This record gives sequence, structure tokens and C-alpha cells, in this order.
Amino acid sequence: MHSHPLRAQRTRKEDSMTNWVLGSGEAVVDRYQSHLHKGVVALLPQVLARIDARGRQFLVEEVDFGRPIGETVCVPTTDADKIVWAQRPKRYGLTRFVKNRTAEPCGSVVVILKRDDRPNLFILITAFVGRKPEPEPWDRNATAQSVVFWSSCALLWGSEPIIPGTETNVCPW
Repeated sequence: MHSHPLRAQRTRKEDSMTNWVLGSGEAVVDRYQSHLHKGVVALLPQVLARIDARGRQFLVEEVDFGRPIGETVCVPTTDADKIVWAQRPKRYGLTRFVKNRTAEPCGSVVVILKRDDRPNLFILITAFVGRKPEPEPWDRNATAQSVVFWSSCALLWGSEPIIPGTETNVCPW
């Protein structure tokens, strides 16, 4: 059994300790098997310090650094691109991928947080270099804008693991 890379060096006592703090003062901890992209780990203290929870239960925040800080794997697409859909592990629908593109420089980090039942604590759902995306069309939080967004953007093929045998050339939405 593989442990999460960020949890591997923690002891049981440390598991209940705070990893980071929001600008509004709430503690943030990484959840087991989060979708934290390793390229943003070093940036998280700076990113989270710029976020004010303002009493919200669920946060999707884009923090712009004003300069390139990494590369995004979610890129705009054109009719000339080779598009496929496949299911990623722990997802309920198919994700749009592009096969003939490379990562692009980006100056922002997106963080998604959920308030925990314990007071003044947030759980990190994901963090990645990129722009704020719409929920995927199959997501329970999807809107009409989700289809518009995911019809013109895609993740780079090979940037995320997929479930073997789920690849298709047929748009599922």
C-alpha cells in the first residue's frame, strides 16, 4: 500500500496538526489522497495566505502571482487538436484530453478547499498551477458554462492517470 507523499513523513501526532493557514486565520490540512499537485507544494503557504474564507463552506480560489510560476496542463483547444475522453481515477465521468499539445507557462494557482466539521479548519481538496476551471460537465456542480469551458479546453494527454479501457473519441456530453 502506498501512502500519500505528503503524509509519509508525518507521525500520528502530526496528522492532527495544521499544515498551512489561510489569510483569514483558518487552519488548512491536506486530506488523505488529495489531488494536490506536487508543483505547488512550495507555493502553498504564499497562496493560502492570500485567501480570505469570508465564512464560506467551500472555496475555489485562483491566486495570480503576476509572473510565470509553473506550467498549466489545462490548455485551450482548436479544431486542429486531437481530442479524446477518458475517465480519471476517483472521478464519475469522462475528462476531455488533448493529445498533440504541451504544457503552457502560467502565473496562477487554483486551490479548492472545504470547511471541516471542526471549527476554523479547512481540508485541501486540490491545488494546481493553472486558471480557475469550470466543473466538468458530469460533476454535480456543473452548469451550462461547464460544457462551454470543457468544449474549448482540455487536459494534456498523459498529464493525469486514466482508467485503462475508458478512452473514447466520442464526446460524452
